[in-house]
Amino acid sequence: MNALFIIDGLPLEDCRAKEALRIAAGIGVWGKVKATLCFAQANDPALGQAQDEELRRYISLLRETAGGLFTLVSEKPEGILRHTDETGLAKLIDKADTVLRF
Repeated sequence: MNALFIIDGLPLEDCRAKEALRIAAGIGVWGKVKATLCFAQANDPALGQAQDEELRRYISLLRETAGGLFTLVSEKPEGILRHTDETGLAKLIDKADTVLRF
C-alpha cells in the first residue's frame, strides 16, 4: 500500500506538520505501507539536521523507509528533498492508495 502525505506547514515551526512526519515514520517502520511525503513549503537543507531530536529521528527513519521526500518549492531543493511540480504531484496522487493532507 502507498500513502502520500502532503504537508502544507513547515515541520520546524508547525506541530501539525511535525505530527505528519511522526505518523509517516511510524507506518514506514511497520513495513506494510510505503509513505511518500510532499512538502508544499519546505525547502530546508537542514531538515534532516534540525536541532529538534524528534524531528531528526523521524527524518532519519523516513530516509530509510519512504518512497520519496519531495518539495513543491520552485527553487532547487538542497539536502534530502527532491523537487516536483504540480504535474509530478498529480502523478504521486495517482500512484497513491491513500492521500493525507496535513
